[in-house]
Amino acid sequence: MNYNELKIRILGFFEPPLELDSLKIRELLATEKSLKLTDKAVEMALLRYWRQGLLSRTRRGGRFQYTLTERGLARKEWLLKNG
Repeated sequence: MNYNELKIRILGFFEPPLELDSLKIRELLATEKSLKLTDKAVEMALLRYWRQGLLSRTRRGGRFQYTLTERGLARKEWLLKNG
């Protein structure tokens, strides 16, 4: 998997104002047969994207709920166009 492939896939799940929790994102990624990621790898990717300002998050019910930020939307569009 190249550097931005996971970022493109994860950001691609979001359409504003959709919220996804980490479990749902892992479930969506698990449906892709060519992609084998551990739960920890997905959690770390989400943490990186939050730190980069691509996703915002709030904790509800013991899980983080993620939404795409404006910066994340711009990055997603750029990656889809140039990736």
